[in-house]
Amino acid sequence: GYMNNGSGTVENPGDMSIIGNTTPRYTYGLRLEGNWKGIDLSVFFQGVGKRDWYPTANVDAIYGANLFWQLYTYPIPSFVEKDYADRCWTEANPDAYFPRVRVITCYNGGPLGQNNDRYLQNAAYLRFKNLTVGYTIPALKSVFSKIRIYASGENIWYWSPMKRNTRVIDPELAVSTTTYKSGTGSGYQMPRTFCLGIDVTF
Repeated sequence: GYMNNGSGTVENPGDMSIIGNTTPRYTYGLRLEGNWKGIDLSVFFQGVGKRDWYPTANVDAIYGANLFWQLYTYPIPSFVEKDYADRCWTEANPDAYFPRVRVITCYNGGPLGQNNDRYLQNAAYLRFKNLTVGYTIPALKSVFSKIRIYASGENIWYWSPMKRNTRVIDPELAVSTTTYKSGTGSGYQMPRTFCLGIDVTF
């Protein structure tokens, strides 16, 4: 007559069922390269076609997935996006994605810390990983065999279904075990970097 998790085993799971898988599936990459009259271009995309992530609490830290839960987390690290309140339930906004705001509800064993399919996130993504444009200067052949100048950008842009619910957690790092708070999405974003360079061959 009440919901329970049985003994928490495969043989006796109670009312629990499998609703997600953090293993990345359908990983892919696409590289395009071309040369024309000394100009060279290289474009690289990579991504994951299917992966699930639930932004629950970290058993080793009170903070949990605070970048996702924001107002529902432990008050100290709370971080609030500008439009977050528009996505929270109020009497004037009954169809909101998030429930009525209450702090610490995602804290460890709190109600939002219980995995459920409403807040299970689709962590698939497509990342514009690299763009490099170069030009080989056709000059000074008596001194140099090649002079090439180039500009390159890393982690230029990404798309993910997770952006509907959070734009501050990188889907590639959400399930990572090597970031600041393992599995919580808290860590360091994939840095967007740009550089200029010159290759000189004598």
